[in-house]
Amino acid sequence: MRQIAQITGGASRPSKGWLKPMFPITGKAHYFNQEKEFAAITAQGRAYFWRSICGIDTVSTDKMPMFEPGNWDRCKKCELKLARRAAA
Repeated sequence: MRQIAQITGGASRPSKGWLKPMFPITGKAHYFNQEKEFAAITAQGRAYFWRSICGIDTVSTDKMPMFEPGNWDRCKKCELKLARRAAA
């Protein structure tokens, strides 16, 4: 039986880049862009809206932040689309 520890970096607040949402706990790091410039105020604190270049939507708050990708696998769709953007 193999055990693998996935490590996520600290909480991060860039407006775009490789990030890992808190939920789902398992999954992959995606290349996210912040959707709206200003945060909404909720019971969980400021809420920021994100969309990955492969189409995944998520929300982060002060209590549930986005994290640096650490050693999580990166989304293959995001990597492919990012490479196509760089080549264009």
